[in-house]
Amino acid sequence: MMTAYRQEALRCAELLKAGPMKLADMRSAADVPNAARIVRDDHYGWFERVERGIYALSPAGRKGLAAFAGSTASASG
Repeated sequence: MMTAYRQEALRCAELLKAGPMKLADMRSAADVPNAARIVRDDHYGWFERVERGIYALSPAGRKGLAAFAGSTASASG
């Protein structure tokens, strides 16, 4: 079973695969209202702050995505 927090963190990480993104854009694109808190708290070490309000995926985040590939689809629906 996957927690809702991890599902949301994975959605944020998926968006950041393409490159750095503003938090506001991430929040709406990923449908994750808590995106700002998730990337700032960074409990999994998946996110890097590029500049104020802009985050990127860290190397650990790429590994996390690979480890949980396909998990978000089965966990969320």
